Amino acid sequence: MRAVRYDRYGPPEVLHVAEFELRAPAAGEVKVRIQAASLNPLDWKIRAGHVRLLPMFASPPRTPGVDLAGDIVATGGGPGPRHVGERVFGSLPAFGRDGSCAEFAIVAAHRLAPIPADATYEACAALPMSAGTAVQALVDDAPVLPGERVLINGAAGGVGHFAVQVAKHRQAHVVATCSAPNVDLVRSLGADAVLDYRSADIASAAPFDVIFDVADALGWQRASAMLSRGGRYLSTAGTAKSAMSTVVAGFTAPFAGKRAQALVLKDGGASCARLAEWMARGILRPRIVHRVALDGVADAQRRMQAGHAAGKTVVLPQMRGAA
Repeated sequence: MRAVRYDRYGPPEVLHVAEFELRAPAAGEVKVRIQAASLNPLDWKIRAGHVRLLPMFASPPRTPGVDLAGDIVATGGGPGPRHVGERVFGSLPAFGRDGSCAEFAIVAAHRLAPIPADATYEACAALPMSAGTAVQALVDDAPVLPGERVLINGAAGGVGHFAVQVAKHRQAHVVATCSAPNVDLVRSLGADAVLDYRSADIASAAPFDVIFDVADALGWQRASAMLSRGGRYLSTAGTAKSAMSTVVAGFTAPFAGKRAQALVLKDGGASCARLAEWMARGILRPRIVHRVALDGVADAQRRMQAGHAAGKTVVLPQMRGAA
């Protein structure tokens, strides 16, 4: 099968399309013909070597990507929750070598959920990590209440554009930050106020009951001054330094009547089933701004790594060419 691979950590140029043999599914696993995958910042951070010191992450050769949607073409045998011919979506573990930027993948059946009858592969592929993070953050980890003031820092990207939608569904007053070119996009998602993070004084819009630091750029020290008493700070913990400082803040913040947490995504079939329901109800509306073939993954990661990304980039493994 064809898949995007890299044999060493490095810049986007290490990515290339290669042919290799995929193993057969074992018990509890299925083989999925991938119709759509989506890219996340984690993909390029792993490829660049930012997590190379963490022992749970397999070293190259690797295929990038975790999110996927497609058709089950084989099972590992025995009874199970999924069947051949079923349209499904879900995610692969980020620490493994085989990713979703490929024509096929072997996936644990419990990590998948059925695609709703009227949903597309592309829309569902955009959901697992990005929408899953937004929903877990604002519904499970720091439940937003009606009327609360919520700051979404980094509201135009994959997680951020879903977070605005989730916070508005929870009837919050949403203040969102993004770069100037993305202000109209974020406003169209329902944000009550949109600030250009490079020129606006974010603190002037405080206090906030919840701060979701999607961009992982505020940090606890700056965010804590903008939180009301009882306020909650959530970080995506995009770097080891940020994760550590947020974990430490988790122990000290309660003394100031506040809470800090580094978000760890609990993905899987149950999460995807909830996302599918929310999309069917119109709560989650994926904004897909780029569609690329396997040949276009390197350029797509280069674009994401440069920052100021908007919406989601979807990879179409069955398509030929770098569209």
